[in-house]
Order: sequence, then structure tokens, then C-alpha cells
Amino acid sequence: MFQPKHCLSGLLILFLFMFSPLGSTAPYFRDVTDTMKLDFRHINGFSVERRLVETMGSGGALFDFDNDDDLDLYLVQGNSLSPSTEPPPKNRLYRNDRGIFVDITASANVGDASYGLGAVAADYDGDGNRDLYITNLGKNVLYRNNGDGTFTDVTEKAQVGCPLLSASAAFADIDRDGDLDLYVCNYVEYALETDIPCYYKNTLRIYCGPNEYHGIADVLYRNNGDGTFTDITKSAGVYEPTTRGLGVVFTDVNNDGWVDIYVANDMSPNTLFMNQGDGTFREEGVLRGVAYNGDGLANGSMGIDAADYDNDGDIDLWVSNFSLEANCLMQNDGSGYFEDVTFDTNLADPSFYSLGFGTRFIDFDNDGWLDLLVGNGHIWDNVKQIDAKMSYAQPVQLFHNQGGTPQNHTGFTEITAEAGLDKTHYVVRGMLFGDIDTDGDVDVVLCQSNRPTVILSNEVGNANAWLTVKLIGTDGNTDAIGAQVQLEARGMTFLREVICGASYLSGNDLRICFGLGSAARVDNLQIRWHNGNVQELGELPIRQSITFSQH
Repeated sequence: MFQPKHCLSGLLILFLFMFSPLGSTAPYFRDVTDTMKLDFRHINGFSVERRLVETMGSGGALFDFDNDDDLDLYLVQGNSLSPSTEPPPKNRLYRNDRGIFVDITASANVGDASYGLGAVAADYDGDGNRDLYITNLGKNVLYRNNGDGTFTDVTEKAQVGCPLLSASAAFADIDRDGDLDLYVCNYVEYALETDIPCYYKNTLRIYCGPNEYHGIADVLYRNNGDGTFTDITKSAGVYEPTTRGLGVVFTDVNNDGWVDIYVANDMSPNTLFMNQGDGTFREEGVLRGVAYNGDGLANGSMGIDAADYDNDGDIDLWVSNFSLEANCLMQNDGSGYFEDVTFDTNLADPSFYSLGFGTRFIDFDNDGWLDLLVGNGHIWDNVKQIDAKMSYAQPVQLFHNQGGTPQNHTGFTEITAEAGLDKTHYVVRGMLFGDIDTDGDVDVVLCQSNRPTVILSNEVGNANAWLTVKLIGTDGNTDAIGAQVQLEARGMTFLREVICGASYLSGNDLRICFGLGSAARVDNLQIRWHNGNVQELGELPIRQSITFSQH
């Protein structure tokens, strides 16, 4: 069954085609933070000692917590790291109320006051309501959505506290048993009491790099189906004791119907855990060409994503890296082996001086080719004293996919200035993606370090044709995480995947947004559900949000 929503009139469609803002002087993204009444400011506990954790956060999650078909917003707060008599700041949940974000933290009971880093949302217990998992310095928190506007802290019962320094997390059904399992990135062995002082040239106090600390293992929790989880990190084959995990994405890189795990590690080889189909994984990052960059070096990797950027029917990988390192685009050869094509696609030089955190593939102009948006910001607030070419606050970068053909992709062009994104500099950490105003294109939330959170509304995407697809699983995995949708239109085939996690410290809209360019209709839509079943839907009209339930 399907349910269309938000159709545009033919007159409006004609207007949009005649007056497309692409190529004009108007900004492609508009700051609507004040318009939506968002008043969140991150506090990192800044100190002259520049303690490591201060510069890592923060993030949040865009998700529909109340099932009213618009995106609500959960933002993760840091805290004071020094003794204080003031009430501690808390994480906040904002309900989307017809385009206004209303703070309902107190009534929803989700105001965790730990030193927070990231968040991810998914329905782990299969009751149709999306739950929240929060990563912290110290014990993490799992909030169960009660379905009545409130949440309950079930961390102890679920046994997913993981009292370390955790960063990104993601949910997926690794064993196709119908419930969602949980992967948690852990960074380094760290405590405030043992924070290491670091200096540039023995005089300028700076935030330490990762090599000053011992890396620690990430954790994989199997969902037991009764509200509890079991740590299966070692038995599942994903135990890597010294990595420094920051970003994670579940994705099926070899198209065998089983979700694999790709992890962005800081100054350690990135890890790719290939799902063996029996509840275990094999680490094959080096073998498959994604552990190092094309020069054989381990980067300082933070943000991460997976998608088919060249429309050739397989999933490619993308990682944002530290300054003086290019970000990395890795092209899938069709069988789950990769080549670093960053230089070949014109993505290397523009990213060299930037320091990338939150990032995703995003078809910002809905032309059918996935572009790249990267949120930047240095970790050193005093970086100008070290290198005059660098800055602490940096522009969000937009790389436009030039398309071509699946066999002859022509690369990317940086259009940050053309998009108007060079006018404002940010200190981005988490970066959340989703169609906040339900107009058919993807908007962005910038979670800044020690600064206000910013909402950027996409002003150009719905000038082109689009289709938004929401999937409902009926086997416990209600958001169909891991499902793939293949769409045919105007002689091309587009592949998209329902992904939980990605970016950095972030949870994103689980709906799939297809940009369709000048297409007049969808010729065919095929769903490969997360359990492997395939469903054909045939022709569909465009410019609508449509929901499909699993058969």
C-alpha cells in the first residue's frame, strides 16, 4: 500500500521550472534558525587547559518522534567541566509544530545532563516509535519512546551504557532477525583527571591530537528482542582494540543483502567489517581498499557516508578528514572493492586546508546526481597563531556532482561561493540532514562547537522533480533500515539506501529523497527490503511523498 502526500499543483511546478534559482545570485541555502524559533547554543566547557573532549562535540538527531510526518530535532549539549553551582545545561528535544521548533524537553523527559557528544534515533523495540541513543563522556543513555510524547531512560535494563568516551553510533539489523542492533564508536582512553597538556612549539597551549592517547575498541550490541542487548564485539569479529572510532555507517557494499559496517577512525586505519551472513563479520579494510587513502596513509577521519554517487548501481564511500589532508571519495568497482578517486574527481585540492566533520551525499538541486556537503571547523581555536592560511571557523563546502554517465562520471566542482555558503563561517561538528519543511529537498542542521545551532533551508532543490519515499517495515525493523530502493526515470536508474547514522555524531532523516531532474514520472520503483524480499511498484507520479509498507 502507499500513501501520497504534499503534492504540488501543476501551476506551481511550471513556475518552479521557469524560475529556477540555480545560477542566480540568491543563496542556495537560507538561515531559518530564527524563523523556526530555535534557541539552542552548545556549551563545551571551554578552559585555558584546552581539554580534549571540549573540541569534539556536538551533534544531534533529526527524527519524527511523534509520527506526525514532520521532523523533530534533538540536540546534544556539552557541560561545564569545572565545579559549578549553576544548574547543568541539558540536551533538548524540539517538536516541529508547523515550522516552529517548540522545546518539549521537560515534558518528554529527555534532558540528559551528562557531557554529551552525539545522538541517533531508531525504533529498537519495534513498537513503531523511534527511540533515542545518546553518546557521552561517561555512560551513554538509551531513551525508549513511550508513544505518548514521553520517553523513559532504559539504559540499565538494555545494558548499553558503555561508560567510555563514545562518539557516533548507528542502528541496523545485522542478522536479519527483525530487530535493530547497535554499533557504538569509542574514541580514546580518557578521563578529565588524566587529560594530557599539549603545546605548539612548547609555548602555545592547544588541543591534543589523537596520538597522545591510547585508542580503544568500539562496541557492537546485539538486540535480544526483549528490550535488552548483548555485547558481541569479540564474538562477532569486530573487536579492534586500538582504533579511535569517530564515525560509522551501516551499508551493503557488496550487494549481498547483508549490511556491512564502515568506521572512520582518527589517525588509525579505517575499518570495514564485512557481514558473513551468520551474525559475524570479517575486517577487510585493507583488502578492499578503504583503510588508507590513495597514498597508503591513515587519515584523521571524522565524518562518513555511503551512497551511489555515480549512479552505477553500487554503494561508494566518503570520509571527511583533518586539515592538510584531502577528504576521501572511494569508488566501488561493483563487487565491494574500492579505489580512491578523490583527485580524479576534483575533490582533493578544495578540501586540503579545511577540517571536515559532519558530511553527507546530498542531491541539493534534485538533478539526480548526489552532491557533497561538508561541514568544517578546526579543532584549535587558536589555529591562526600556528598557520595564517587556516581559520577556526570555516565555510560549509558544497561540491556539485557534474554527472555524465555511470561509465564516465565527470567529477565534482566546488560551488561554495556560487551557493552563497562562503559568506558565513562556522565551527561545525555534527551535521544533520533531512527535509524539515517537507517541500521535496534536503535541509541541513549545523551543530556547532560552543556556538548556536543553525538551520539551513534548501531554497533550490524543489525546482526540479523529486520523489520522497518512506518505508515501513512490518517485522520489527519498522523504518526498514538496510532496505534499498531502485528507481527508474528518464532512462536512468537511481539506487538509494535507508541508512541510520552516517555524518558525525548525527542521526538523520530515514526517508529517501530522490532528485529526478526533468523527469515527468517514475517509470518503475523497486524495493529490496531489509530481509531480502523484493517488491515492484511500477509507474508513479512525481513531486510527492509516498509511503510503502513491507509485504
